[in-house]
Amino acid sequence: MSLAPASLSYPLPLQLQTLQIQYLWRSWAMRLLDGSTPCSENRCPSMANLRIGVIGGGGIAAAHLPRLKQRSDEVTIVGIADPGPKAADTAGKFGIKRLVADHRELLPDVDAVLVCVPTHLHAPIAIDALRGGKHVFVEKPITRTAEQAEQLREAIASSGKALQVGFVRRFDEEWLVWRQAILDGRIGRPVIWRDIQAVHWPTRPWFVDEAQGGGPFLDGCIHNYDFALHTFGPAEWAFAHLRTMVSDRTAFDTGTATIRFRSGDELLLAWSWGLAEGCRGGRVFEMLGPDGTLTWPPDDPNLTQGRIILTRPREKQDLRFTPGSLFKGFDNQMDEFIDVCHGRKQPQAGWQEGRDSLAVALAVLESARSGRRVDIM
Repeated sequence: MSLAPASLSYPLPLQLQTLQIQYLWRSWAMRLLDGSTPCSENRCPSMANLRIGVIGGGGIAAAHLPRLKQRSDEVTIVGIADPGPKAADTAGKFGIKRLVADHRELLPDVDAVLVCVPTHLHAPIAIDALRGGKHVFVEKPITRTAEQAEQLREAIASSGKALQVGFVRRFDEEWLVWRQAILDGRIGRPVIWRDIQAVHWPTRPWFVDEAQGGGPFLDGCIHNYDFALHTFGPAEWAFAHLRTMVSDRTAFDTGTATIRFRSGDELLLAWSWGLAEGCRGGRVFEMLGPDGTLTWPPDDPNLTQGRIILTRPREKQDLRFTPGSLFKGFDNQMDEFIDVCHGRKQPQAGWQEGRDSLAVALAVLESARSGRRVDIM
């Protein structure tokens, strides 16, 4: 049940994958050494300790654990549930002594869980936790199918507990900077958001198994769907041409998709996880509007410069963000979950937001199978 390679659950340039791994482990080690335990008016050691269990001990769990370790003022990590052999490495690196094979062994001893397992297992495990009276943080996508999402909604309603979906880009300064520029009208509306990438990935077969992970246009692009909904509003329709490049896969691993929003904005995706080993395509990530563009420096594929280029007639301006802002986003996301569990906040992304992004993903896959445009309700 271990989740993913240490590069998290979506493809990134190999250099950035390496930077991610180095950052996560260095950040974890520094936090333990300095013994820091942030305390503010909302985060005080006097508050009841929140007991958290981590279900799934792979790469995405390792992205969340540094902040949970740092938040020892309010959090106790009870253990990891994962039958896979790599979970022991994660537990050892983070000093977590309890490791069990079955998530149900952890439930009596926790107040909340992180569900960090393959997508098709999200619903049954999250439902078990909710029925056991636990708050749930579930990684994206919320579930593999619409039917599973509805079962999850019913479990939330009957339990009275909170559910937060792991859309970390909502906490990523880089993405928030360009979102604000769009909302401020800096490049006009409607906007076309183009995201183009092609890699040899992933190493875990479940990502490209149709029944388990659904391929890049479900598991990977789900961040784009959610953030586009967050920025543009409700989606109207999807149209896609997808194919499977690697013969032993059951999910689409390559293609193009267009999602139109009621606002008139569009999201254009051209993704592949199906290239031959050692091959990669060009990278495009940009926003095009009637009054200007938002682009990323072409000489900075790993975003180390921390700048987005806003171009308008007779004007060019750098919009700055902190390099490595995604990692801080993981911290902020866990801070929100702690607040959610204590009843101090509602999650930015709950069941409805998870279900809305899943609806877009399922429409993209249906369009690819049918060859028709699919309306999104």
